[in-house]
Amino acid sequence: MLIDPALFIKMAIVAGVVVFATMVAERTRPALAALVATLPFSVGSSFVLIAMQHDASFVSAASLHSVAGVTVTTMFIAIYALAAGAGWSLPATFLAAYGVWFPVAYLAYRHAWTPVTALTFAAVVSLVAFRLTARLRRVESTARGQRNWYDPLVRAASVALFVGTLAALSDRLGPGGVGTLANFPIIMTSVGIVVHRRLGSAAVSSLMAHSIPGLVGTALGLFAVHMTAQNWGRAVALLLGLLICVVWNYALYRIGRVTPAPDPSAGTMPPAPRAG
Repeated sequence: MLIDPALFIKMAIVAGVVVFATMVAERTRPALAALVATLPFSVGSSFVLIAMQHDASFVSAASLHSVAGVTVTTMFIAIYALAAGAGWSLPATFLAAYGVWFPVAYLAYRHAWTPVTALTFAAVVSLVAFRLTARLRRVESTARGQRNWYDPLVRAASVALFVGTLAALSDRLGPGGVGTLANFPIIMTSVGIVVHRRLGSAAVSSLMAHSIPGLVGTALGLFAVHMTAQNWGRAVALLLGLLICVVWNYALYRIGRVTPAPDPSAGTMPPAPRAG
């Protein structure tokens, strides 16, 4: 059986954003890296391929589940940021974050979402996560680390494998499974591993904390896809969702440019112990 070339293009795009986001994190403020990492490269490219394989009703149902799915990823990111900010090791931090993500994602997959309940869930979780991680967005990291030549290959391979698997299993997963798993935190996991090991806990906790506002835009974009896919068509709905995400992150970028940079006098957090 021949594999659709579009799948390889999609896998390359998603892998590329992981590499790019970690490069940005190494060279500039965590807030900018977070805006890059939370652009809908993974979930967006997933939905493009799904829209090529399924009808508008499937895309609409999957995107509604995906609003809840991206909210569960917000919980993952908040737990990761808080654990890293407390100086936990890399394995312990991921154990805590995934210890929350897996059971909540399963409940989100099983739940019969409506537009009202999905938006309410997203709003409440995002607000709580934003408030809990507020102090981490004010911490500046000055740590720098060594690069390994194989890092980009590892990042690209892990993300590409996930994207290919999701696309191949979309028929079996159904709209609920696709919508939930499309937001599996593969990009944030890959970025988190590299930044945590290389730059320490202050950098990764700040990056994760800055990612939470960006995911709000992703949730809004997915909700727009759900509301418009059946009436306006899959292509228009996906373009609208992408536009909302890009405009939202650009607005966050502009707000960040006029907001004072983190105050070094507030102190920095100690780097996390390196994972063995």
